[in-house]
Amino acid sequence: MEAVVFMFCLTLHNIEEALWGVEWRAKTMPNSRIKPNQELFNFALIVVTVLGYLAAGLHLLYPDNTYFEYAFIGGVGVLLVNAIMPHIILTIVYRKPCPGVLTGCFLIIPFHVIILHNALNRGLTIGEALVSALAAGLVLLCFFPVLMLARKYFEAER
Repeated sequence: MEAVVFMFCLTLHNIEEALWGVEWRAKTMPNSRIKPNQELFNFALIVVTVLGYLAAGLHLLYPDNTYFEYAFIGGVGVLLVNAIMPHIILTIVYRKPCPGVLTGCFLIIPFHVIILHNALNRGLTIGEALVSALAAGLVLLCFFPVLMLARKYFEAER
């Protein structure tokens, strides 16, 4: 059930970001070095969503597999950190609600804290949860070169 809750939160969070993220960034941070690109941003959100669904789905199908548990908890940890940084921090800094802050505060933080608490009660250690989140974050960073290639593709199409 936790995997389904994770997928629900991830989906709503990414929809919120996809609808308003690029426009918010362009208006709020017009002098940023990185210029918003809706197609690339949507592509990145789809990649993150698919990876999150993969980790959650495998954990749902094989709950006793330790590696899938780590992958799932890693995704939970990454999304929990993402709710705080950048969403809450940008909302405070710019004094304007950042897209993703509502789902971050009202869905991701409460439900993901419960999911992590349940994982710790099942025997996962805090260290394992932290390492899982760091590993999941590194996996997502490995997709950065893919996003740069996609950026060239989307810019060429214009």
